[in-house]
Amino acid sequence: MAFSVHQLHSFEEKMNNVCSMVTTEAKVSSISELNETALMKLNKNSLVKSILSLVEHFQENVSICKSAAGKVDELKTEQINLQSKLLKFQNSQMDSLKSTVKAELDTGLRSWCDVVKKNTSQIQSNLLTTTKKSVKQVLEKVNEEEKRSANLMIYGLPEVENEDIAKSVESVYRSMNIPAPKRNIDVYRIGKKKEGKIRPIRMECQNSGDVDYALVHSKRLKISEYHSTVYLGPDRTREQRLEHNALVRKMKDLISSDPTKHYFIKDKRVCTGDKR
Repeated sequence: MAFSVHQLHSFEEKMNNVCSMVTTEAKVSSISELNETALMKLNKNSLVKSILSLVEHFQENVSICKSAAGKVDELKTEQINLQSKLLKFQNSQMDSLKSTVKAELDTGLRSWCDVVKKNTSQIQSNLLTTTKKSVKQVLEKVNEEEKRSANLMIYGLPEVENEDIAKSVESVYRSMNIPAPKRNIDVYRIGKKKEGKIRPIRMECQNSGDVDYALVHSKRLKISEYHSTVYLGPDRTREQRLEHNALVRKMKDLISSDPTKHYFIKDKRVCTGDKR
């Protein structure tokens, strides 16, 4: 007997019919209510008929189970065969891929080695030239920053004909109530002279300490009698000036939006605090 789902449904229907017949004869509503007392109420013919039907259906059920077991074994065998074929196919694909990759790598490595061998001297020469340029640029930048760190910039000091710049600078220091450096390398105005424009003054000091000392006390100029419009600053590069100007614009915007706060520039950023 070949197994099928239809056989299971048919067997279930036959068993339900037998159970229905027994519950009807025993006058109970379900199989769960059957007991010895209820079965004793059945007449002999009905009981015999029900038992024979059950035996017949159980025999049929045994045949169905055997057929189902055979079908399961058959399906398992088919699945194992399919898995084996799939594994072999995957292995063959993997071997093919490995061979292709290896061939491409071998070709690529040979080509790369040839290029390197042909251009090693040129590469080394270019690398050495680039390194020398980089080192030179770094050293020049460091030297420029070190030189500028000893320069003090003075802005807003009125410019007059035949002025004595050194004496003008000394008057600024007197307004800050600090001594001017005794040994300045040079002091001069920078930029082209234009009508209506005050050129800044660059004072070359012996070291950066003199510059820092003046900058710390420069806030005193705001309340001085003669130099309230003069301010000091470090000698910045063009890039540094652009960066500082951007910070100043940002600080002015913040002051406009909330004038109750105190704003100042420190460590290349705009800081805020409560007004004293």
